[in-house]
Amino acid sequence: MSIRIRSAWCAVVLALLFAHPAATANVTEEAAAKPIRLAVVYAPMFSGLMTTLIDDFKKQSGHDVTIVAGMDIYDRARAGEADIVISHYGFSEVERFVQDGYGRWPRQVFSNQMVIIGPKDDPARIRGATSAIEAFRRLAEVKATFVPNALPAVVHLTDYLWEGAGRPDKTGWFLETTEAKGRAIKLAEEKGGYVIWGAPPFLQFAQKHETQLQILVANDPIFQRVMCSVVVNPDKVPGANAEGATAFERYLLSARAQALVAAFRTPDSKDMQLWWPAALHNDTIGAQ
Repeated sequence: MSIRIRSAWCAVVLALLFAHPAATANVTEEAAAKPIRLAVVYAPMFSGLMTTLIDDFKKQSGHDVTIVAGMDIYDRARAGEADIVISHYGFSEVERFVQDGYGRWPRQVFSNQMVIIGPKDDPARIRGATSAIEAFRRLAEVKATFVPNALPAVVHLTDYLWEGAGRPDKTGWFLETTEAKGRAIKLAEEKGGYVIWGAPPFLQFAQKHETQLQILVANDPIFQRVMCSVVVNPDKVPGANAEGATAFERYLLSARAQALVAAFRTPDSKDMQLWWPAALHNDTIGAQ
């Protein structure tokens, strides 16, 4: 999608956003007086998306939201430190947290974006490809160095791309390594190779480290990773503000918030869409 088309799309989204009020739930005075405690994984927090959504929610509802970010968010929710949790839908703790009765049914709220990253001169000529499989096939054809990021979701995506590309011989270009996250990025830079990672963490990495790598391929929907919200069950965790958390969750699923997700950009993303609406994946949006 060209920058011109993306800009036009953002303008339409923002026009719709401010033409319609948000759908937020009414809550009692007691619930409204308590801040809603959100526990969230790093990507939506550090990218700035949660700040944008929370600021708008507060403007619409008057409710305060406090944030805890990290990888131990479900443990902290069990300990009574959160009213609502947001993580990737496939996060290992989601199923156990809900099945053990600590959380209500997960609602898909938005997706973040993985990408193929590579050298600025892009010797494999994959920049702007709309098919991740075709880009991976091209890497195999020219035997461009590829560093497999050892994060579980990236491993799964890499296996899918390899299968889709016809299971090409990995000899001489596909490195055998267990490096992950920033270490995989540094290895790719050292080798002049390509690597897959999430767009938000890579952009954060690039802010802190001088790098010759760039985002080259992002437009295939296979790169999107859905995230969900889980309201903490007050019957299991005494003191949980389920009423306030439900109001915030309904806001996240509203047309207004979903339009904000679609329109969200960061200064360093160069108009690339990093986050995608996902509320339509729920059969009954916001119904608890």
